[in-house]
Amino acid sequence: MKILVAGMGLIGGSICKAVHAYTDHSVYGWNRSQKTLQKALAEHAIDGIVQDDCSHFDLIIVCLYPDLVREWVKKYIKTISAGTIIIDVSGVKTDLPEEMTKLCAEYQVSYLSTHPMAGKERAGFDVSDEGLFQGANFIITPLENTPKHVIAEVKNFAHQIGFRRFVITTPEMHDRMIAYTSQLAHVVSSAYVQSPVLELESGFSGGSFHDMTRIATMNEDMWTGLFMENKASLMQEIDILIANLQKYKTALSENDEKAVYDLIQDGRFKKEKNLQNRRNSPSVIDLTSKKI
Repeated sequence: MKILVAGMGLIGGSICKAVHAYTDHSVYGWNRSQKTLQKALAEHAIDGIVQDDCSHFDLIIVCLYPDLVREWVKKYIKTISAGTIIIDVSGVKTDLPEEMTKLCAEYQVSYLSTHPMAGKERAGFDVSDEGLFQGANFIITPLENTPKHVIAEVKNFAHQIGFRRFVITTPEMHDRMIAYTSQLAHVVSSAYVQSPVLELESGFSGGSFHDMTRIATMNEDMWTGLFMENKASLMQEIDILIANLQKYKTALSENDEKAVYDLIQDGRFKKEKNLQNRRNSPSVIDLTSKKI
């Protein structure tokens, strides 16, 4: 295939490098910063640079923030050849898949919203990595009218660059689950480092501290947008977390050792069951009819 990646940050740059490392496809880059494009070209991460003409590509991967995905597709759709597949890698879906699918259909272009579940604490092309997606999960959020061959082609491409488990779900379910599995973890990590004790932690911390605080170095530009786009689901998860923390606080304040014991045990049981379910889960999970 001839592939175009729009947005040469961590994910876009890693996709380009993975395409060259693991496939025979050619890959071209588009980016607002020409300096980044020239660096990607010099490092042989891309085969060429695209400015305004996005025609004659089999697959276009838009690796931009959600609002910029909308702007990019609207700006360049008239130059994109009929039959092209466009995917985004946005961490929040809301109305993006439906809006872009409707627009692209007018030009006989297929659109599919996806989410590669891989990343790093730092952002940008400089930290992109050809091996970032090895063994990772890949979420696909088709609409009812998305052609099955489009889903199959995108899944096949994702498998080629390293993804090994695939979840097919609705945009609504995606946003609800991502609020819990990703966004809440970032909120907790950021809130956790607000303690004044942080400046004294050196020498006192081990693996648990580093696990809890690793993602506090997140990119505020990207994550602010993601939180705001998905605030309803995220606030719901924050409320659940606060309620669960309150149980611990109440048990401790009442010197209720059994309640503390039961809370710890319940958490262990739930996590052990979760780990067992993960081990037994298939490589393709279809949650399109699942509701929470």
